[in-house]
Amino acid sequence: MKKRMPKYEVILKQSVGTEDLFLGLSGKDPSSMCCEAILIKVKLPETKATDVVLDVKEKFLDLRTPKYKLGLHLPHPVHSKEGKAQFFSDRALLEVSLLMNRPMDSINLQ
Repeated sequence: MKKRMPKYEVILKQSVGTEDLFLGLSGKDPSSMCCEAILIKVKLPETKATDVVLDVKEKFLDLRTPKYKLGLHLPHPVHSKEGKAQFFSDRALLEVSLLMNRPMDSINLQ
């Protein structure tokens, strides 16, 4: 049986405080250059958490279950060992949070 590609969504996230929201003091803007993390939401109907095999590399996410297969090139490099994954059985949803690995941020975002 051929495995199907699940529906997924990639969301770029950034930490924003009140000084950013109301005063714009930090110089952050809505662009991806100011984001710190990537959130990937994957719908996996008829799947149990124990069926999910997930492997994250710096620029690639590999997800496999008995019914689904997803090979996703990430939009930015990530810290592959510092991510977090959570499976919500009631919604058949896997959420993977990954910190972006951008070594020049300390220079570029000052």
